Amino acid sequence: MYIYKKRLKAKNAFLKCVFSLFLFFYFPNYFAQTWEHGISKDFEFSIQDKWGESGLYEAKFVLSNQKTAFVKIIEVDDDNVGKLIFPDEFNHTRGKFNKDTITLFNWHIEVKKQKVAFGKIVYDPSPNALLQLFTYEFVNFNNKQLIWGDVVDGFQWVDKEGENIILRSSQMDAKNHSTHLYIYHFLKANNEFKLVRKLTDYVKKCDLNIFSGHNIESIELTDINKDTVGEISFSYTNDCSCIEDSLAISTKLMLITKGEKYAIRGFIDPKKKQPFIEYKVGASLKKNDLYRRYLIKKWKRISSEEKTIYN
Repeated sequence: MYIYKKRLKAKNAFLKCVFSLFLFFYFPNYFAQTWEHGISKDFEFSIQDKWGESGLYEAKFVLSNQKTAFVKIIEVDDDNVGKLIFPDEFNHTRGKFNKDTITLFNWHIEVKKQKVAFGKIVYDPSPNALLQLFTYEFVNFNNKQLIWGDVVDGFQWVDKEGENIILRSSQMDAKNHSTHLYIYHFLKANNEFKLVRKLTDYVKKCDLNIFSGHNIESIELTDINKDTVGEISFSYTNDCSCIEDSLAISTKLMLITKGEKYAIRGFIDPKKKQPFIEYKVGASLKKNDLYRRYLIKKWKRISSEEKTIYN
């Protein structure tokens, strides 16, 4: 069996070589296009040898204009994709640059001192260039019977889907030492708001300290994938612990859009001595590169900066 597999591998390599020579002589332009590149909505640049014949090679990524320049060289194996996030993973080599400013760049990728991909790109750092988030007064909501607990706050926005409302509420049960947190997303249809998604979390029968509440400042509206449908993200704390002994409090960071939920769950140091102690990425988030990169950045930010209910 081993000899058979070895012969089959050698045969495939030989056929691949013959086919490559055929393309080189009869379709030279096609043969020259052996590289695949991509630029994601959040400015991740990628390069890959689609033929897988380069071995270990260096890829040079360059972004520049008259005022500034960025360069980064990485090693890539021919079975893998070389990836870099701009500007975080690039080296700033010339001029001044404000990463919060919309900027036009020329870019190219070099392999073996030859440009294998190039073009122009408008760098827009905002994850939300068009959509706007406004406060919403719960007294204006018609179906109050749908909302459990006491409403903490409400927000509204308009996107391609229509008018949206998000409401956050909480419910305490001192007798049973329990608490519940709720998040509601509504979308207006036929002049009535219909429930798109409801999230519920709780702490039950806690004989220690209850840390439960929405982290008010964490709410944020984005359009990360640029499809003009908003994503709303927020965090909350829900834990049963002893504040004197606890080194970390259970915290969750959520993003919901189109009825889907994406989550990071982990622990944050209440004294902020050890930011983003640990976290786990939810299963659905592992399949979405854009949302995952955004939420990991946000997790690191809120774990070290945001005012939470236990500050």
